[in-house]
Amino acid sequence: MAFLVLDIGGVFYRGWPAEDFWPAWSARTGLSRAAMEDFLAAAPEAREARLGRISAATYYARAGGRLQADPGALQSLAEAAFLSDFNQPLADWVGAIRRRGVPVSALTNSLSSEAQLKARPALAGLFDHVITSCDAGCAKPDPEIFRALLARLAAEPAEVVFADDDIRHVEAARSLGLSGVHFQATKTAVAELEGRLGLA
Repeated sequence: MAFLVLDIGGVFYRGWPAEDFWPAWSARTGLSRAAMEDFLAAAPEAREARLGRISAATYYARAGGRLQADPGALQSLAEAAFLSDFNQPLADWVGAIRRRGVPVSALTNSLSSEAQLKARPALAGLFDHVITSCDAGCAKPDPEIFRALLARLAAEPAEVVFADDDIRHVEAARSLGLSGVHFQATKTAVAELEGRLGLA
């Protein structure tokens, strides 16, 4: 049996905001684009939260203090950045192949736990398991999170087809023996995944 494992950010949601995002949110928060990009991706608080070492609330509070910004506004900024443009066609396809008996799980670098992600209405019912960096204490492309995935699935690497929008994560999966697909566009990715899963 083949197991399908999908990333969430950049696959089910957009991976990074478009150009028009930054001026609009700069006006709302009073932060520069550089400060917002740092907050979203490069700040030490972000890494600590993604690894489950601090809570999301602590992340927003600490970043707010450092940036002199309202923590609630920073949370809204992060949600607008990463929880927009939901990929409904992909979700519909996942639902269809699950009905055909394909096990589908997610592997994601996220501040959110498995329970929190499964509770999102858009993601409800899509995954058997959600392995998150927050829960695992390690993040892609660290091999340890892929090992945690394999243990959770009770699967051998060759049994897993993994898709991610970040080629570094795909290459890390391939180095461990998983079948990796670089997700760039839904239609082409679905065609490749169906081939790898033997559904084509």
